[in-house]
Amino acid sequence: MQAKDIMTTNVVSISPAVGVRHAVAVMIQNEVSGLPVVDDEGRVCGMLTEGDLLLRRDIRLAPRLAHGPELISEIDLERYICSNGWCVADVMSRDVIVARADSEVSDIAESLQAHRIKRLPIVMDRKLVGIVSRRDILRIILEAPSASLPKEDESIRLAVRTRLRADLGLTQQKVQVSVKNGQITIDGQVESDLKRKAIRVLVESLGIGGYRDRLRVTPPGIGD
Repeated sequence: MQAKDIMTTNVVSISPAVGVRHAVAVMIQNEVSGLPVVDDEGRVCGMLTEGDLLLRRDIRLAPRLAHGPELISEIDLERYICSNGWCVADVMSRDVIVARADSEVSDIAESLQAHRIKRLPIVMDRKLVGIVSRRDILRIILEAPSASLPKEDESIRLAVRTRLRADLGLTQQKVQVSVKNGQITIDGQVESDLKRKAIRVLVESLGIGGYRDRLRVTPPGIGD
């Protein structure tokens, strides 16, 4: 699945030249927590988010103590500009991570997680054509079809066996799978409770009703 399949195309954006208060009003009116900032050519030049506005002078109860001139750093100056600047260009984040319409959704999800951001502008020739948010990606979970496994015991065993090897690297020498009347039993030895839990999650994700855990947890070095 690609960005173009889930992105919002009717994107609320803002100009870098408008005032901060107007930008906040746009956020509140449209119930969004961030706005792409686009120039007169429609190219993305920044992002303005709620996080960029949390240190505004307007909401501080008292001014911060000023450092002596010799102690003021570049970071102090940047914070001052963000706290006091009147226009979006002064406050917005300029290092914007973007994606293309043909970018894989899985890659976008990884970018959102790695950079701890909530949305990614989608561009074509640097011009804004859409946006993908965390919520857009979460909808995929609701719409995903449920897992469908065969009903025969041997087919279920082979399916579980395949997933154990592919997802967790567990061979038949480490864990053994048996199935009787649809109930799965897993025997064997694992190195930690975390791996044991991962096996349970794997089996449950297949949508199978019965599961019997007969695994033994033996940390490395014990019983060797």
